[in-house]
Amino acid sequence: MDRRNDFQGDSSKDEKRTDGDGHTAREQTPYEDDLWEDEYDDVWEPDDWVIWDSIAEGSREPIEEDGDYEFGEDEPGTGGPDVPDAPDGQEADDPEDEEIRRLVLAAQREALQQEYRERSVPKKPSFGTKAMIWMISVAMVVSTFAFVLELYPIAAVDFLRTSSRLSEQDTVQVQKKSVVSVVTPDGSGTGFIISDGGTILTNHHVVEGYDRVSVVLSDDRRFMADVTESYPDMDMAVLETGEKGLPSLKLAESLDLMEGDPVTFIGNPLSFRGVANEGTVIGPITLAGMDRPVIMMKAPVYRGNSGSPVLDRDGLVVGIIFATLEHESEGKVGLFVPISELYRLQGTE
Repeated sequence: MDRRNDFQGDSSKDEKRTDGDGHTAREQTPYEDDLWEDEYDDVWEPDDWVIWDSIAEGSREPIEEDGDYEFGEDEPGTGGPDVPDAPDGQEADDPEDEEIRRLVLAAQREALQQEYRERSVPKKPSFGTKAMIWMISVAMVVSTFAFVLELYPIAAVDFLRTSSRLSEQDTVQVQKKSVVSVVTPDGSGTGFIISDGGTILTNHHVVEGYDRVSVVLSDDRRFMADVTESYPDMDMAVLETGEKGLPSLKLAESLDLMEGDPVTFIGNPLSFRGVANEGTVIGPITLAGMDRPVIMMKAPVYRGNSGSPVLDRDGLVVGIIFATLEHESEGKVGLFVPISELYRLQGTE
C-alpha cells in the first residue's frame, strides 16, 4: 500500500490547534514524522539560519529555489568571513553611508523643529494692517461719541451741573424726596406726591392704557398705585398708593406768575433720577387740541421730565410739565399745565 495514500487517508485524524491570530494549525502525528524523515532526507538546510535570515533581509532580489550561494572567505568587498557577497549591482552597506543617513535625518528633524518654532511665534502685523486697525478704531470711537451726543446732547450735560448746584440747597433736597418714578411696561416718567396719604400727580400720557402702575420713591422703595383719575384733555392723572406718611409737596392755591419769573423743576430726564433744574416763565400759549392755555418756560426739558412738578420761589407747586415745543421766536421751550387746572377739573376751584 502506498504510504502517501495512508497519510492522506489519516488526515481526518489530525489534531488541530489555533494560534493567537486565529489561524488553525495541524499538529503532526508520529506517523507523519517518519514519513518526512524518509522522503525528505536529502533536503538542504543552511548550517546557520541567522546568516541565512540576514541574507534574505538584505537582498532585494528574489532567492532562486535551486540557486546556490557560495560563501566567500574574507575577500575584498565582502562583509568578512562567512558573510555573503551583496547581490549584483548592489554595494554592501558602508559605515560612512550610515553616518551620512544619520546626519540627513538629524538635519531634517532640525528643519522641522525650526519650521514649527517659526509657526508658533506670531508674526508682527504689517504697516497696512496696523493702519487698517487704527482706522477702524477711530471710526468706532467717532460712532460711539456721536451716539452719546445723540442720546445726551451737550446742552443736557449742563443741566447736570445746574442740578448739582441746586441740590446743595436744603429746600431742594427735601423736595426731591417727594418726586417719584412712574413705571409702566411701555416706559417711565415722573410724578410727585401731593398728600401724606400717598396721592400722586403725573401726566395722562405716562400711564395711558393702564389702571395700575409701579411707583419708585427716591429711596428706592416701591409701591403699586391705582390710576383713580385721568384727564386726557389737560394731560393729567391722579394715582393712589394707599401708603401713609409719605413726604409730599404743597400745591399753590392759584397761579400767580409773571413773565420772567424764575421757576425750578425736579424730574427723571434721560434715565437720570432726581435731577433739579431751573427756568424762567415766558407766558401762556394755547395749543391745538387744548381748550385751556398752558404756560411756556425757557428751561432744559428732556425726555423723562413728563410729570415733573414746577415750583415757584416759595417752593409751591404751580404746574406740571407735560411737553416741549419748538417756538418760532423762543426756540425750544418747556410746557407745563397750571395747577389751577387740576382744581377746575376736580371741581374744587
